[in-house]
Amino acid sequence: MVCATPLRIRPAKSSDRGFFFEVRRAGFRTYVEETSGWDDAEQRTSADREFDELPIAIVEEDGRSVGYLCVVHKDEYDFIDEIAVLPEAQGRGIGTQLLRDILQSAQRRGVPVRLSVFAGNPARALYARLGFHVTRIDLPRIAMEWKPSERSPSGSALGAEGLDQLADRGTVEHRG
Repeated sequence: MVCATPLRIRPAKSSDRGFFFEVRRAGFRTYVEETSGWDDAEQRTSADREFDELPIAIVEEDGRSVGYLCVVHKDEYDFIDEIAVLPEAQGRGIGTQLLRDILQSAQRRGVPVRLSVFAGNPARALYARLGFHVTRIDLPRIAMEWKPSERSPSGSALGAEGLDQLADRGTVEHRG
């Protein structure tokens, strides 16, 4: 499915901190509960730290915040730290479009894209469909990689500048 509405990606502002946590909780709580248990206070502390340290970007559709993404750009690869979309905005192609935009940006730079996904997350099928391959299994997570020579993504909603402009904000070390 292709997202019919243009998406806007903007750097997160301090006023987005609560939204970031709520979307993260909605998107990842189930998987964390299955592996280590979800403690709201611990997760909020972790989210606050990451909000301050990582290049979080807010995804907007029709002027409304519907999710966030965090892509760490390194010289030799891009790492998708997280992508999360509100439950009511899922199933409309937003995640697919965000991934295609990330892949197009990496394709232009000639670098692979890496990510780590919970083994039980159905997004694994989307990653595989877009050309990601499993590189390591370290349960409960699975590492995957997309190489620019394997597939050229199409259908960017952001245009050539979208994610590249966010990349210009600087490089942040991935947390592990």
